[in-house]
Amino acid sequence: MTWEYRVFREDDGAFVVREGYYADDGSIMACTEKAVAPMGESIEELQGDVEWFKEALKLPVLTLADIPSRTGKKLKRARNKNLSSAQVRAQLGLARSPKRHPRARHERAPRVLAALGKETGGKAYRTK
Repeated sequence: MTWEYRVFREDDGAFVVREGYYADDGSIMACTEKAVAPMGESIEELQGDVEWFKEALKLPVLTLADIPSRTGKKLKRARNKNLSSAQVRAQLGLARSPKRHPRARHERAPRVLAALGKETGGKAYRTK
């Protein structure tokens, strides 16, 4: 599957850019629900993204009706596999402890992240 930016005409007549997703045969399969904006982590990346937006202006304008799989309904997520925060704490061995001083809370973050398999690099994390 591939993707590219495409211009869409909205029901209210406005034009927006969305990401369009294509099957291997080149037919459009889907698009992002919301419009997208150019972005980049550097001026060069932003400039490249703006160029891709300019390329989208050269292609035919689409509407949401052009997307074949669009049903207008959001898919329901299976909620039966979700865990409550208490269940997650229990699985990680982080049973609620008595209230401590608010500044002591950031000391738990590296332990929690380590239990989740994430590196902290020795940084302290601040929570509200």
